[in-house]
Amino acid sequence: MGRYTVLVAATTVALSCGTNYAYSAYAPQLANALSLSSTQTNLIGVCGNLGVYLSSPFIGRAVDRRGPKPTLALAAVALTGGYLVIRAFYVAGDALDGLYARLGVPGLMAAELLTGIGSTAGLSSAGNSVARSFKKRRAAALSVVLSAFGLSAFFYSTLSSLFLHSRTDTDTTPAFLLLLALGSLVSTVVGLLFVRPVPPASAVGGPTTAAVDREEGEERTAEEVSAEAEAALSEAGDDVPAARDSAPRQDERTPLLRSTSSKSVQERNISGWALFHELDFYLIFLFNGLCAGVGLCYINNLGTVVRSLALAQSGNGFLAAAAPSPAVLQSRLVSLLSLFNSLGRLFSGFTSDHLLHSSPLPFRVPRVAFLPLTASILLLSQLVALQTARAESLWAATALTGMAHGCLFGISGIVGLERFGLRSFSQTNGVLALAPALFGQTTNLLFGRIYDAHVPHSPRTSFVAAVASGTCTLGRACYAPAFVLTSCMALGALALGLWLALGRKAMRVRAA
Repeated sequence: MGRYTVLVAATTVALSCGTNYAYSAYAPQLANALSLSSTQTNLIGVCGNLGVYLSSPFIGRAVDRRGPKPTLALAAVALTGGYLVIRAFYVAGDALDGLYARLGVPGLMAAELLTGIGSTAGLSSAGNSVARSFKKRRAAALSVVLSAFGLSAFFYSTLSSLFLHSRTDTDTTPAFLLLLALGSLVSTVVGLLFVRPVPPASAVGGPTTAAVDREEGEERTAEEVSAEAEAALSEAGDDVPAARDSAPRQDERTPLLRSTSSKSVQERNISGWALFHELDFYLIFLFNGLCAGVGLCYINNLGTVVRSLALAQSGNGFLAAAAPSPAVLQSRLVSLLSLFNSLGRLFSGFTSDHLLHSSPLPFRVPRVAFLPLTASILLLSQLVALQTARAESLWAATALTGMAHGCLFGISGIVGLERFGLRSFSQTNGVLALAPALFGQTTNLLFGRIYDAHVPHSPRTSFVAAVASGTCTLGRACYAPAFVLTSCMALGALALGLWLALGRKAMRVRAA
């Protein structure tokens, strides 16, 4: 089985592992059916994120040690079971004999947590197998898998629009949740059949490294080969025969700012407690947390923002007759967010590979340079969102947020891999993934608190239904302080990104 077969299968798995991004597509309907406040709705959404990130270190360690099959089986059970339980909650509503009456919000939180764990199990298995199957095109290959992860919401929303929305008078939410459950099951079964690491041929006694590079369309220049040979000889000292014998293994040395003291990605292994002795680990952790906290806050609350702006426009007589309903607009924006999330992952992976490996030597750029670029796009997205007063104008902030969020997760994993090594890639990536869990939970809960504080406590003549369901009708005032906070977080991330890109030599010298 070839590595491109693995890539296709891994991409299929990832297509169902990003369904947590579709939470905004059914969260408002779930809140209406069960009379949930914004804080409760955010708490449920946060549990999906926590499932993704808190399970990452443990699942990553399992994938590193036991391979992808056990965790893919876990993904099949967790994703399918989680969405079926959420559907059961929704269908029963707040009836006295329903699941919500018996289990309440904690039951919904547990179901959403399960989908998050399944997402991590599937993506970690797929990403690990692809990372171990490619070398110089590793970032590009991983970006394809990660782009499918980001495309999940768009993919399932499109399927829903094509096959479930034929009748506008029918509630399609139960069918949509069933689609998520069954689609996840099919994707993970494909992964169980075809996803496994395919080591480069040179690692299993096949063609030489140079031949493999040529097979991938990545033949190295004479200068690079010479630099690798010199590095191998200088490390070996007087033991020249040993150096020559080991030279073929020096196949992943950095073509950019090459250093005789730097180790290859294969040799380097900074993991476990050793990570906590590295300043770069803390800087990357904080950068990931700030950026992910901003992105997750916008993603999980997009549906709430749309409904608030639409209700404010309707109450003030500004909603155009031809304007789409809040539900339709919400679905379109979720799809747009997902699409740009996917594009961001592809852009960061392929562009960083090209700038690092294919540009003329004086113009080669380390991947870490993408960190301040990502933070800049994220800051712009929050400033645009803060100034947007009409629901149908949210497309700009949504596209920018999706692009920045995609760039972050398209590049952060490979930056961590290059800095800390491939051997414990999944485990290290899982530890770094705790940052989005911490910051995402905080920003989402703060958004919920801020939003609920602006819900009127007395009914208004034309907004009785909206107030009863816990919906704020004050437009931007409902959430503006939350977007001020996320703008400040994005600014802080920009400062950290510049420090990592310009002030940390190890982040550039040890690129691969």
